[in-house]
Amino acid sequence: MSEPEKRNMKYPRIRVSVIVIQEGKILLVQHEKQGKTYWVLPGGGVDFGETLEEAVVRELKEETNLDITVEKLVFVDDFIPEDRHRHVVDLYFTAKVVSGELKLGADSIMREVRYFPIEELAELTLYPKIADRIVEAYQQGFAGSALYLGNVNDWGR
Repeated sequence: MSEPEKRNMKYPRIRVSVIVIQEGKILLVQHEKQGKTYWVLPGGGVDFGETLEEAVVRELKEETNLDITVEKLVFVDDFIPEDRHRHVVDLYFTAKVVSGELKLGADSIMREVRYFPIEELAELTLYPKIADRIVEAYQQGFAGSALYLGNVNDWGR
């Protein structure tokens, strides 16, 4: 399916994001789009016929070369811009690295992949702007049920 066709879909796109924290550091991927550079959690779209867990494992491998075990669903949000031209539902999972050497994937918008101390997360340009939610959940050991974050229409694009 071409990019214009994807944008004209009349149903939500489902994507997954992966929260990997090791020794107090969180794994992020830097993207560059339309002249803007920002950080995101690794992740991407769920393919038809693919489970959420399979998508989490595949996306992390594609973007970082790491193999993981999926742990817990911690957040769910929507991204619906004001003009409502698209709708993305994002499910955020925690995961643990089991093997692999950290290496940036081949996607043309990715510029860098690396770990940041969790306390520096709020200082980065992170989209969506949920750094405070991630830090709070981390400090609570990602305890409790998954949290719905609402519409995170704050991507700045």
